[in-house]
Amino acid sequence: PLVAGDDRCVHMELAVGLGETLASGAEGTPYRIEVDKADPERGVKTLALSSLSYALRPGSVPGKYDRVAVDYSNEPLTKSSEQRNALGAHLCRVGVAVENAVAGGPQDIEGCFVMDGQGNGTVYVVQTRPFTM
Repeated sequence: PLVAGDDRCVHMELAVGLGETLASGAEGTPYRIEVDKADPERGVKTLALSSLSYALRPGSVPGKYDRVAVDYSNEPLTKSSEQRNALGAHLCRVGVAVENAVAGGPQDIEGCFVMDGQGNGTVYVVQTRPFTM
């Protein structure tokens, strides 16, 4: 999504786990990142680090999951500016590709980034709609 008519940057909010911090306005603060579209590799700015959200973790019963609070002090996105910058640049490129695909200008994009346990991740775009202020 783009904020305040600034079409030079992609502005994003990220939450580890279930995304309740974003979707329902639940307690907590997401990561807030701004990325320059013209130079995603070097144009990443962290505006806020996250404080709290919830995740699903494998439970004690196979196939069952427990809802647990995320300890953001141990999250790679908190500890590593390199990982934040890499993810921000990657998501910026996805956002620009979505904008170009729909030819509708700035978009409010919702999705998720899923890690596979091998250090690789996949972006899933769940929905996009024109961004309105």
